[in-house]
Amino acid sequence: MDRPTQAEIALRLNVSKMTVSRALRGEKNVNEHLRGRILKVAEEMGYRPDPEISRMMTHFRMSRRKKQIQSLGFVWTDRTLDPASSWALGLLKGATQKASSLGYQLDEFTLKSGKMTARRVAEVMECRGIRGFVLSPLISRSRGHLSMPWEKFSCVMMGLGYTHPALDRVHHHHFLGMMTSLRQLRKSGFRKIGFFADAKLDQRMFGAWSSSFRSHHPLSTMGAEPLMHLPKTQSKAGFMDWVRSAKPEIILVAGKRPDSWLQELPARERPLMATLNWSSDRPDLPGLDQQSEVLGATAVEMVVDRIHRNDRGVPQHPKLVMTAGVWREAGETAQPRAVE
Repeated sequence: MDRPTQAEIALRLNVSKMTVSRALRGEKNVNEHLRGRILKVAEEMGYRPDPEISRMMTHFRMSRRKKQIQSLGFVWTDRTLDPASSWALGLLKGATQKASSLGYQLDEFTLKSGKMTARRVAEVMECRGIRGFVLSPLISRSRGHLSMPWEKFSCVMMGLGYTHPALDRVHHHHFLGMMTSLRQLRKSGFRKIGFFADAKLDQRMFGAWSSSFRSHHPLSTMGAEPLMHLPKTQSKAGFMDWVRSAKPEIILVAGKRPDSWLQELPARERPLMATLNWSSDRPDLPGLDQQSEVLGATAVEMVVDRIHRNDRGVPQHPKLVMTAGVWREAGETAQPRAVE
């Protein structure tokens, strides 16, 4: 059976085809009651948009805007995140490059105490005609909630630190990252590999690091367990007791690096270190580069895809996309490149 057309829907309701088209695209200049009637009749008639025509019309509408460049929002949500850090700069760089390649510019917003609340940011974005935005990851806490008029925007979250609402999100594949790191260290001849991090960091990614450490460690699961030190509160005394007891050959570190603590040990007892969050501004250790620029680019790509499909608000079936990191040796420099 042929799919019904917008013209047939318009004829059924005795309205113009343009009104039907605007209602199905979610444009604001259609009466809400009429929009509801149009959507109901379209569903009853089994209307489905032709994806090729939708793509062409999206391109046509964008080209009619001449030189006016549309903006996307980039919202910094965590007040403790240093926007000047290489990791944060990577997020922004990747997002900016991807936005530019897709014909958008990126407008930054920062949630601060006082007037710049999530709702205020939403008001500003709506006034600027911004239809979609990305949220930066939460760093300082495991869970967070933002109150915004989600139905007005296409949005993608970065990271796992949000409980509500359940929107599309992208985050680094930490389970794979730990597996990659262990395999690289094993190739280099290490077997007694330790893991040191704040327990909150591991909890924030639902135990991905610790579970992968147990699953892919060169030793058995039983042998790997004492080589993990994930304290709720980090302390020099607790860390040093663990090093003396477990005697790791090398320690995979996430977050705070215990360089100064290890210097107190005799050289022959001092384990080496590698990192799970390698940074170009501290390349002295080997470790996993989480490639935050890829994370930022992927988030923008997902937002633009939602905009093109006129997909706003909280999705019925949220998607989770994961990005991979790469291993870097000590002293290696990440080559700058455009994000594809």
